[in-house]
Amino acid sequence: MSAILIISPEPWKGHFVSKHHYAVNLAARGYGVYFLNPPDASLSGVRIEKTNHANLWEVSGPMVAKGLRFYPAAVRRRLEARWLRALEKKAGRRFSAIWLFENSRFFDMKFAKNRLKIYHQVDLNQDFHVVDAASSADICLANTDAILRKILPYSDRTYKIHHGVSMPSALLPLSEEQKGRFFENGINAVYVGNLEIPYLDTKLLGELVKAFPAIRFHFIGKYSEDGSLYKQCKDSENIRWWGAVKSEMIPSILLYCDIQLLTYKVESDWEKEQMASPHKLMEYLSSGKVVVATYTDEYKDKPGLLEMVDRPGKYIEKFYDVVSNIDDYNSNTKQTVRRAFAQENTYPKQLDRIITILNKHNLKF
Repeated sequence: MSAILIISPEPWKGHFVSKHHYAVNLAARGYGVYFLNPPDASLSGVRIEKTNHANLWEVSGPMVAKGLRFYPAAVRRRLEARWLRALEKKAGRRFSAIWLFENSRFFDMKFAKNRLKIYHQVDLNQDFHVVDAASSADICLANTDAILRKILPYSDRTYKIHHGVSMPSALLPLSEEQKGRFFENGINAVYVGNLEIPYLDTKLLGELVKAFPAIRFHFIGKYSEDGSLYKQCKDSENIRWWGAVKSEMIPSILLYCDIQLLTYKVESDWEKEQMASPHKLMEYLSSGKVVVATYTDEYKDKPGLLEMVDRPGKYIEKFYDVVSNIDDYNSNTKQTVRRAFAQENTYPKQLDRIITILNKHNLKF
């Protein structure tokens, strides 16, 4: 099987997002996958290490050259091409494809010459060199309409692929202590994600916690005692602060919850486009449980998936309605609809769709 180099803005070791899942799924199909981490200035050369997955290697190393983006294009491409040949020599194989998830480096994909070049943008604010990246790729992929609109003027080979979800083959059991954090006879609401990100509407979350003292809220993700949310809610007895947990544990935790929370700042048009399709939503939907969400653009025409409000001022009212009718919102019928959407968008199925796009243009890995 051929070998693929994935260029990622996030390191291999950490929270898995789309590029990690595509890497795992490509490797599971027999491709040799090399996952390039962000530059590591502490290293003097390239290091290739096996991961826990067959056919998948983690690649680390320093940047190709300091200030490379300021070099003349021809010089930059020559240096990057030389770096690529050296990496292939160290790996002992030639890469048939370069899959670029990051446009702040290697943004001019011409350095990859006749290899398959895929530019894949999954965050609107990852927009450092969109024109160069899109116009030099063979295929461009976007996960929201907003990103699609941004790329399309520079490549008519741009396609939308929705965020995917990884469905675990088996759930990891929670410890007895972890199970004990949940109400047995009450409602448990869960937020999963970094509690420090600037897009999180911490004011709204704080108001929600105080408005519903009989609901137990579980905040699962990195937080700081100096953070806005913690300062607002540190005395609230109806919160369980989990901190960061392994991503493999999330599906098990969601099984114990009744309501899943999505509360982002989405006042301006830019914020609405930036938060149009949070990755965590697919994992939420795979649990089947109801999701109470602030405005989430990619779901505005997908009824039955989210209980969504068009402005934050309506969120607490919507939450009250869901709490008051929780059995209906979590009926088997409604949970089946949510799970079905997630199952239709697993990473293996998204990869099939991408391969279909490649075939349409007589391209292959």
